[in-house]
Amino acid sequence: MADRPQALRRITETNEVRLDVREDIRRGRDPFARIMATVKALAPEQALVLRVPFEPVPLLAVLGKRGFAHWAEQSAPDDWTVWFYREPSAPAEAVAGARATASADGDMVVLDVRGLEPPEPLVQILDRLDSVRPGQRLVVLHERRPMLLYPQLDERGFLHDTEEIEPGLVRIVIHRPAPPS
Repeated sequence: MADRPQALRRITETNEVRLDVREDIRRGRDPFARIMATVKALAPEQALVLRVPFEPVPLLAVLGKRGFAHWAEQSAPDDWTVWFYREPSAPAEAVAGARATASADGDMVVLDVRGLEPPEPLVQILDRLDSVRPGQRLVVLHERRPMLLYPQLDERGFLHDTEEIEPGLVRIVIHRPAPPS
């Protein structure tokens, strides 16, 4: 295995945030939201040390778009450790979703994720959910019905309606339920 990159060698063990999702994956649970929440909470000088049962190639691309470099070690056929870290020249907060467009009018935010490669549309939508206020609607324009999104929305207490406008254009309206009176 190649030597660790210089930028990674500068990260001390106290700045490593460790997350082991091997058991989640073995039990059929999707760890993506948990991983992304951990990444979102990282300070600029911290690195995510992720334990997985395989090399998470799609995740490498997703986090690469957010300014993270990676380095992986395989210690067994079903045991990988992947470090995600920021290069010293990378901005502390990379601009996520440069290809996604969004506009807002107060009560409605429109997020167009058409043309993004999976899992980037899911990442964009889940990131945007944090800023949806009660009474506000997130309108997502997508190329298809995002089947992996719906359980995530249900789990987080969001209501959603999906409408296929035309082939290749699906509109998903997402909102928080009104608080009980």
